[in-house]
Amino acid sequence: MDFALAQLALIFMPGIIWANIDAKYGAGLKPQQTTLLIRAFMFGMATYATLFLIYTAFGKPFGYQDLANNPEKVDFFQLKDEIAWSIPLAFVLSVIWLWIVKFRLLVKFLHKIGATRRYGDEDVWSYTLNSDQANVEYVHVRDLDNGFIFAGWVNTYSETEDFRELLLAGVIVYDEEGTEISRPPFLYVSRPKNNIWLEFPYREEGYSDVREENHNQ
Repeated sequence: MDFALAQLALIFMPGIIWANIDAKYGAGLKPQQTTLLIRAFMFGMATYATLFLIYTAFGKPFGYQDLANNPEKVDFFQLKDEIAWSIPLAFVLSVIWLWIVKFRLLVKFLHKIGATRRYGDEDVWSYTLNSDQANVEYVHVRDLDNGFIFAGWVNTYSETEDFRELLLAGVIVYDEEGTEISRPPFLYVSRPKNNIWLEFPYREEGYSDVREENHNQ
């Protein structure tokens, strides 16, 4: 087996797990293939670097000597423990990474030290609805084409290249005159990304009353 190819395979194996979880649940819009491969390589390197630190902390040798002395005759079976541990470790690290993305710990740190004012590569849709601020929990979705207003709590959201999707809970449906039509417990909304109108009726005063009223329905 070609040594360089084998090395890349070992690096990409945990990296692809991490990169795919990040692409689906953390990165927002699906990245391009080249970006995904770069992330897979970086996440794979990060996984093995973390595994090396764990091995060092417990006083265990990482790898084996022949890997450096005679790479053309390397027996990768000798690395079975490192390879086996890299898979669950990649999953654990990907979950930790999702927490870092969700709470924007890296962005907050960079803002704190004044290094940047940007919030990252997310679009405003992902950044807003993934926020833990109270003012984005309750929304009004205006369907101007059909003359409806959907008022409810954001339960789940997703996005594709062309559409934005919302699952609302505790919903009140109004017509364009403001007359209440129905109160479904859940409502799915899908709109083209260039034709969606969200309002966030957050008010410091009275907001808790709106929240309590809708939760009691």
